[in-house]
Amino acid sequence: MDAWRHLLGGMLLWTVHFFTVYGIASLFPGTKLAAMLVLVATGLALALAAYLLAATLRHHRTEEDNLKRWRSKGSAILYALAGLAILYQGLPALLQ
Repeated sequence: MDAWRHLLGGMLLWTVHFFTVYGIASLFPGTKLAAMLVLVATGLALALAAYLLAATLRHHRTEEDNLKRWRSKGSAILYALAGLAILYQGLPALLQ
């Protein structure tokens, strides 16, 4: 179960960020408040993705089992991809 949590954690983080940003944009369309809330949500999600990526890379270096190393490498790639997707979603708020 722990392996699935790490493998899907990045995509779950991205999904939560997506729905949070979508909800903010729906509640406060086109306002400065919406842009500020999106920036806060994006910053928190990026910080969490960076922390999880760093923790996964630390774990990857110490792992000796090949299957677990492969899973941690896949998790690291997905956390990095989630970070890029989160940054892309928060970009419109940065450009306002």
